[in-house]
Amino acid sequence: MVNTKFEALKEKDHLPSPKGIALKIIQLTLKENVTTQEIARAIMTDPALSGRLIKMANVLMSYQTRPIASITDAVMSLGLSIVRNMVLGLSLVEDSRDGACRKFDYQNFWSHSLLTAIAAKNFLDGRRMGAAEEMFILGLLARVGSLGLATAYPKEYSLIIEKVGAVDIDAALIDLERTEFGIDHNQLTKEMLADWGLPQIFQIAALHHENPALSDLAEGNRLWHILNILHIAYYFSKACLLHGQQRQKMVSKLILIAARQGLEANVFTELADKTVQEWRELSKLFGIRSVEVPLFNEILQAALSDELEVLDDEGASKISLEACYALRILLVEDDCATSQVLKFLLTKAGHTVATAGDGVEALGMLDKFIPQLIITDWHMPNMNGIEFCKALRCNDLWRNIHVFVMMTQDNLDRMEEIFEAGASDYLTKPVNSKVLGARLCVTQRMVQLQDELKVEHQQLRNVAAQLAASNQRLQQMALTDVLTELPNRRHANDYLEQQWAVAERSGRPLSCMIVDVDFFKRVNDTYGHKVGDDVLKQVAQILRSSARKQDMVCRYGGEEFLVICPDADAEQAYQYAERLRQNVAAGNIYQNLMVTISIGVASKTSTLSNAEMLLQLADKYLYIAKEKGRNFTVGR
Repeated sequence: MVNTKFEALKEKDHLPSPKGIALKIIQLTLKENVTTQEIARAIMTDPALSGRLIKMANVLMSYQTRPIASITDAVMSLGLSIVRNMVLGLSLVEDSRDGACRKFDYQNFWSHSLLTAIAAKNFLDGRRMGAAEEMFILGLLARVGSLGLATAYPKEYSLIIEKVGAVDIDAALIDLERTEFGIDHNQLTKEMLADWGLPQIFQIAALHHENPALSDLAEGNRLWHILNILHIAYYFSKACLLHGQQRQKMVSKLILIAARQGLEANVFTELADKTVQEWRELSKLFGIRSVEVPLFNEILQAALSDELEVLDDEGASKISLEACYALRILLVEDDCATSQVLKFLLTKAGHTVATAGDGVEALGMLDKFIPQLIITDWHMPNMNGIEFCKALRCNDLWRNIHVFVMMTQDNLDRMEEIFEAGASDYLTKPVNSKVLGARLCVTQRMVQLQDELKVEHQQLRNVAAQLAASNQRLQQMALTDVLTELPNRRHANDYLEQQWAVAERSGRPLSCMIVDVDFFKRVNDTYGHKVGDDVLKQVAQILRSSARKQDMVCRYGGEEFLVICPDADAEQAYQYAERLRQNVAAGNIYQNLMVTISIGVASKTSTLSNAEMLLQLADKYLYIAKEKGRNFTVGR
């Protein structure tokens, strides 16, 4: 058990521990009735400790308008618990600048720890989560277990460091420590912090700060944020102490992990440069070395081009954004780190993701990409998220696209603005993967329903089109003679009524003719009905080809045809009928069979009251034509 191993080391006094004035101050703070003046007087007995404490208090409380000039001010401003922990840290640094472990670099250890402390303080302050002073202590002591193992097992730990190599590989180091000592440096750190009375939240953060994915903490709570900020600070300090490609790879990882915590690339770069500057100043105070670190802005672009798979190392693979219905997502974000993190998570979940740097660029991508969901930041150059939403909703083609607007906690009181602009929902930065997953599930269901409705509507349109075509065919069949493919009697009567009405209104002429195939019964009786049908089809073809464009040739029944002639007076109609009769007589309709027609022609006059009377007159003239011996036209 870890506790048993720790207790054994503690009992043998093999671990680093506060001594002298530091031990006295820690003992004082444990008293229930201790006063600020008592703590201040105890610290002032050590002038060197007093000077360092005042200097550190000014760094940690830099937001105060009045500088801290005395130990009493420092204790009053920082509070007893922070002073206690700060004295503990200063004491450990002072007493452990070197040691018996030959391969353990004590100077590098404290340089790394101090840089982690300052970074943790600044990064937490950048997230505006408070308690930045406490984060400094946590960062400073986060790896004190390594110092403890080097102190307790100097020879053995030297051999382990040699096996791991020059570059500290956390997983390999932990495995070797557990095998050799039955405890690793993170477990030992947790026990040492607990023994010194530091809060449990610090103990858990220190235990998992090298690999937060092992903590199983719920994303988004305070402890999760503290753990991940300490993790960022730890890797930041490692990056600063590396060189060349190794540093660039670490910075790539840092920028992306920081973006998940809401530290956008420009904010992170600013805090990083501030941290390095404070580190150089405090290193002199602590008496430990520092190294030159280039401005992070100089290596940012090159670092971001590295592989995004580094996120998998940070437990991104644990995040579930399962795409039960894959979406086309347009991500509009000017911070490249935040954009890459979100794109990585969404793409890994199975969605298709395109990115734009601002609203103007995004608008230019809509017609080609056709997104189903847009996730946009609020604050962007050229066109911000609110303006972008308004532009979307002004266009009928884009107004139904789902839009999430990302905002910081500071903007939550302006939430109404995003909904008034047309946003569907919002996300707070840093984006919580569980919240994002929940929002996506809702959007996926809505988009799926919309797509299903579109399919159903298209199916209904297809059915309607098929019904319309079917109805048209049925109507055509109802109005068409099957044998000759000419309009049938029903169609002919309707058309004649229409033309009669037109002629009545306009005073234009109207004529019609009834055509009868001569001796057609004899053809059927002599040659059979098939030949009779062929004769009717041939006569129909000659009549149709001889007619004018505006005329309608119809099969009126049996061997009779009706020709309706708009805009034709009696004389024109008669001449036209004669041409039809002659064309049929001259046509070689069936072998040597002579086929002729008789025609009765009637024209609209004031004595005729309706279309029916016009038909009766044409029928009367047809009867006269037959009486004259057939192959004859009667009209006028």
